[in-house]
Amino acid sequence: MSNTLEPGDALQHGRDYKVVHVDDARALIFLTGNHRILEVDAATGGRLERGLDNLTPEEAREWSLLRERGALEDVNRNVLMSSSYEDGSNLALNVNLTGSCNLDCTYCFADGGDYGRITDKMGSHTVDYIFDFIRGHVTRSRIVRFEFFGGEPLLNFARIQQICERSDEFSAETGIQFIHRISTNLTVLPKGAPELMRDRHFIVSVSIDGGAETHDRNRPTKAGGGSFDKILANCWKVREVGGDAVTMVARMTVVSSQPPLIDNVKELWGLNLFDYFQIYPGVTSGGSCNGGEGLVQLGTKNTTKQTMNIDFLSQLEVLLAEYPNLFQPGNRFKGGLEYERLMQMVLEGKMALGFCGAGKTYYTISPDDSIMACHRMVGEVEYQIGTGPEGVTRDTSEWTLPVDQHPVCSNCWARYVCGGNCRQENFVATGKLRALNEETCNYQLSLLAGVLRLIGRTDPSFRSRDRHRLDDLFVSCGRPVVPNSRREREAALDGLRFFRPLPAALDAGAQNLLG
Repeated sequence: MSNTLEPGDALQHGRDYKVVHVDDARALIFLTGNHRILEVDAATGGRLERGLDNLTPEEAREWSLLRERGALEDVNRNVLMSSSYEDGSNLALNVNLTGSCNLDCTYCFADGGDYGRITDKMGSHTVDYIFDFIRGHVTRSRIVRFEFFGGEPLLNFARIQQICERSDEFSAETGIQFIHRISTNLTVLPKGAPELMRDRHFIVSVSIDGGAETHDRNRPTKAGGGSFDKILANCWKVREVGGDAVTMVARMTVVSSQPPLIDNVKELWGLNLFDYFQIYPGVTSGGSCNGGEGLVQLGTKNTTKQTMNIDFLSQLEVLLAEYPNLFQPGNRFKGGLEYERLMQMVLEGKMALGFCGAGKTYYTISPDDSIMACHRMVGEVEYQIGTGPEGVTRDTSEWTLPVDQHPVCSNCWARYVCGGNCRQENFVATGKLRALNEETCNYQLSLLAGVLRLIGRTDPSFRSRDRHRLDDLFVSCGRPVVPNSRREREAALDGLRFFRPLPAALDAGAQNLLG
């Protein structure tokens, strides 16, 4: 088919752009180089999937106009080359407070909480090392995020109190500000904990996998009993004391299709208790959860093939189709963290400098004073990068190598959103940090495609929702995200027949009508 494309139009589907079909009539084009999205008819989308040479002459002329008007500009590559992780994230410290845990979760990546080697609680002396580390590694933002972790971190509540008190003194001395976040099963709630969470405006990430049936199957106590009722009672206590000063996140892990994910989400959503949801696929050896049989630890090497639940992606599709309906007046739900972050990156013109902040703006310090780049690697002593007394003593470039320098990821259409896949998940599947775990890579691609489809199905009022808080909520383990400096050229694209800009926000008149 003859068209009017010029020799310089060498963009390839699957590398430089991606066609995502919204429905039978419409598709979206996602442009890798600047994260702009354009709406096209399904037939045009089908031709683009086969390559630019398949466009009709009329479509090819408009594609040339897109290039002339700057809509195809490749800004992400240049931003990646000229930026550092510090430009897109605060310093985050995962404070691994104890190897003890009172649950026996079927899919635990931490080998029951102790990573196979952490035998003690964190002592006072390690707190000194933590603040020494902050002095040497704080980013230009002068903001530090504590991630209280374990085991079950509330089993060492005294150390949490000590760190919070010390942060006050440190702030007065240095001007550095602190964000406090805890990942907890909330089966225990020490005296004074709700008040501390309220006064420090804690982000409380609660490990809760859905309703009682799902949760108690996935997260039994060490004695084999259920934990759902106790957790929920403590959630209500935190909300009662903390009110809106506490941000509560339902951190869900999905390892089964029954009850369905959408049912579990709606059950927790109906409580009107959680501000955000964070939903991840669990990893098993057979793709299903059978009371713990066949499950593998993410933090250990296994010869059995590891896989997500076989139905997870289809469950995710159902959830994303229902997702806009979860935003209801009177319900405190503000979104799924990963979904909102991906929408923000596309709609507001942002890009990832890496998959997470590990090894540059994110570190884990444990009770034995070891320093790791990633909290999931605490059990892998050969990947220790330093100690409390000495600081970081090993090269961490394998963690932070840019996505454009990866032989596979550099040719992926989602590279500047994903940032190069999770290093720890790569390690689990391949034994190497940068050899891709193909299954979790496919999940990242499916997630972004699902979110793009969601964008295409919603209206400007949904797409223009305020997402500014995401920078504080440690989405995707502190993925460093920066504006990509793309020039907004939607007005210059008005009148095009085949390639239509998808409005990311309401116009001024509509905003005024909404107040």
